[in-house]
Amino acid sequence: MAWLHAWAGLIFGWLLFAIFLMGTSSYYRHQINLWMQPQLAQYQINQDTAIRTATDYLAKNAADAKSWYLNIANHEEPVNKMYWQQASGGYESRSLDANTGQELKLSATQGGNFFYNFHFQLYGVPIMVGRLIACLAAFIMLIALVSGIITHKKIFTDFFTLRTFKSQRSWLDFHNVSSVLALPFFLTITFTGLAIFFYLYLPWGMQKLYPENPFQYFTEIRTTEKSTTHQAEPKKAEMLPIGSLLEKVKQQWGDQALASIEVKNPNTDQAIITFKQLEDRSISLNQAQITFDGQGHVLANTRNESAVATLNAGVYGLHMATFAQPILRFAFFCSGILGCLMIASGLLLWSLKRQIQNKSNQFHFGYYLVDRLNVAAFVGLPTAMLGYLFANRLVHITETTPNYEIYTFFSVWGLSFIIALLTQKQYLWKSQICIFGLITLILPIYNLVYLIQHQLITDLHSYWIFLRIDLFLLVCALFAVFIFRNIQPIQAKSAQKIKSKLAKQQEVKA
Repeated sequence: MAWLHAWAGLIFGWLLFAIFLMGTSSYYRHQINLWMQPQLAQYQINQDTAIRTATDYLAKNAADAKSWYLNIANHEEPVNKMYWQQASGGYESRSLDANTGQELKLSATQGGNFFYNFHFQLYGVPIMVGRLIACLAAFIMLIALVSGIITHKKIFTDFFTLRTFKSQRSWLDFHNVSSVLALPFFLTITFTGLAIFFYLYLPWGMQKLYPENPFQYFTEIRTTEKSTTHQAEPKKAEMLPIGSLLEKVKQQWGDQALASIEVKNPNTDQAIITFKQLEDRSISLNQAQITFDGQGHVLANTRNESAVATLNAGVYGLHMATFAQPILRFAFFCSGILGCLMIASGLLLWSLKRQIQNKSNQFHFGYYLVDRLNVAAFVGLPTAMLGYLFANRLVHITETTPNYEIYTFFSVWGLSFIIALLTQKQYLWKSQICIFGLITLILPIYNLVYLIQHQLITDLHSYWIFLRIDLFLLVCALFAVFIFRNIQPIQAKSAQKIKSKLAKQQEVKA
């Protein structure tokens, strides 16, 4: 079990660290989205107005479309985002001011969604391939967690033992503490992440029941609406206004916020309009929805509450944690950070133990590479994420220009690895921690100057949504200073232990 725990953790450790760090940041992806699109931060949203302006725009500009889909502005995404399929089959999309209905020329930034998407499907590879790799990493994580529990018989006793700045012993103590402190979270988030994509590695059940279209399964568990087939082509017909249907929705749901409106075959005799409720604060992520025909008759007005649908929604809801209120969400975020520290301390412990066990103290390419990968992952990746945020303030991205933010992210990450390869061991960690710390200090200051210069904030209240992220960056700067000041004593004690062991070995030989 110890062998399995060590080598499974080593081979996938860096990928797991990236997935954990990106996933942890995704708890605040909507806040990151607003930070990276600061012109939206002060929007005040009224959903009735947002729906009216959006449907008026669609009726005027996409009356002959095959379908409409509207993501209604809300407090987390204060912009109407709409998509429609043209009669020719092509698709168009627009972002509208929710209050005026005017088209917005927003930055084409992916914002926090880049971190969110990366954590379960990576980047630069086919989506399904990326998801399979992430599933494999989650499976290895589950193996490492279970084997770690079995290996450390005194894991809960060791939880109360933390010897600081004691070389190898300190890394083991910290690895144990960070592992036990949020162990239920690690097991839950890993298992649910793996379960969500069951159809990738266990596809045979869906293929058996839905031979023509396996993904019909997802349509069925999300709604009780019966599929309706029409032999004839849709004919032009007057459709009941969306505003009138909205009144019927309010009679059933009250003032509950809406997430989206989907219209199939608008302005025809086969029109189907579906309203979907914004996620509530329940663990089961099973949104209520109500479906009308074009004349306002209810076709379906309940969520699918079958056992399979409830289980699916519960697993998905546990992983996404949309139910989490601010304090609980922050606790999840801290647990995610502990997961990153657990993975990092485990890999650092592996590296240190191999150095001590290296009897001849000769150069070993494997150990050399592991050390460099550790630095590139544990310091280089957070630095690359900062570079991604910094690029947002320096370059305006449009749909027709390359995404320089993502280019910056991978360039900084790659450069971090190259610098690590070329840096002497005694300066390896300090050099990159210094770079990370400087960026975390400069970025909040530059952000404040940028916001004032572009008149995006007027007082502390309008600065609050940006201040939260800026304060977190300053906390990271303090952490970098702490590590920078203490990394030298840790390395010195490790080197002394290695030298002492070599000296004893030479005495034995003599």
